[in-house]
Amino acid sequence: MTNSDYYIQDNSEIEATKFEAAKGLYQSGNYSGALKLYLDLVSASTSYKLYYEIGRCYYKLLDINNSELYFMRSIALVAHKNPSYLFLGNIFHKRGELRKAMEYWAKAFSFKPDEELACLNLATSYFSRDMKFQAIFYYEKYLRCAKDKNSSYYLEIKKTIDEFSKIGKDFYQKAQKSISMKDFDTAIQSLEYAAKNYPVSFDINFLLGKLYYDKKEFLKASIYLKQAFCLDNKSLDVLQMLSTALLEAGDFTAGYCCMRRILPLIVNNPKKYLEVTQTTKHLEDSFDKFSSQGHRRWADTYYNENNYHFALYEYENCLIIDGNIENNYSDLIDKVRSYINPEERIIKACFEKGTTLHSNGNYREANKYFSKILKLSNENSSDYKFAKSRLVDV
Repeated sequence: MTNSDYYIQDNSEIEATKFEAAKGLYQSGNYSGALKLYLDLVSASTSYKLYYEIGRCYYKLLDINNSELYFMRSIALVAHKNPSYLFLGNIFHKRGELRKAMEYWAKAFSFKPDEELACLNLATSYFSRDMKFQAIFYYEKYLRCAKDKNSSYYLEIKKTIDEFSKIGKDFYQKAQKSISMKDFDTAIQSLEYAAKNYPVSFDINFLLGKLYYDKKEFLKASIYLKQAFCLDNKSLDVLQMLSTALLEAGDFTAGYCCMRRILPLIVNNPKKYLEVTQTTKHLEDSFDKFSSQGHRRWADTYYNENNYHFALYEYENCLIIDGNIENNYSDLIDKVRSYINPEERIIKACFEKGTTLHSNGNYREANKYFSKILKLSNENSSDYKFAKSRLVDV
């Protein structure tokens, strides 16, 4: 037997040529021709990209079942940063399964924060469900990442969001004038209208929560303070007021969780740190192994409603109350957090690099990282304000 009997032909170049030919057919609108070439390749090799392209062909040919099958196969091979999630969202939307569609779009966004179609689809779906907080939250992300900022559709959305924002600002200013005249009821009315139109304003939610807090209407106060917390989870003022409001309203486990969130923010204030620690220890003594179950039920309810902001808040509460369940919750919390703010990991890295460069006096390079933070973060967030304060004119 000769060595040639063991020769295995290398077809990689042929396969690459066929793959490129299939892509060309797809781009020219010949989806059936592209599909045939892609399916020929499956017998020789498999990859998440190949399954994704097959799924796209089936999708264009309106064969939704086979399309879903190959998108799922693609994700089974590579789950991270897979464009199949966006199409799966579209498929479930076509079937009328909006909840599942939104979850897939959220996954697409979590892996690619500048995925404009995922942001737009989420925003539109939330708006159709009268979830204005979430709708505007994702519309604003779409406006930041949209590539064509001159399209009529983009300009129409921008005009609408700008109008909501203007109403919010105008009535926030009216509320401040009313407060200066000690007309707190009128101020509350103005702020409620502001929050109805532009619920993603930290300042509106915080001031409205504070006014209800001062009136000792703690349940109403907690609603707006929670929304303020969702917009900026590092605000000490919000957490202090929210923890007290929840305790006064009789929600001791939620109040305890807010106080635990306060501790990392007051480590440089020994007296205050000791006071909060003593209070949390006193509350802990009244808890049992079932104390987190109510928060788990709320978290699951919010999750199933695609209300990821409040779901995250409640899942985190579960973990704060019972640290022994960390293995069950860490991945879930990371997933939900990525649905809301995948930019967070980028911002964290930029802060680390920018701060180091700033400390070394390399302000020009540091500015690049702080500027990126400004682009990714909300103008009302503490991240944005801190990054802006670190910019140096060089």
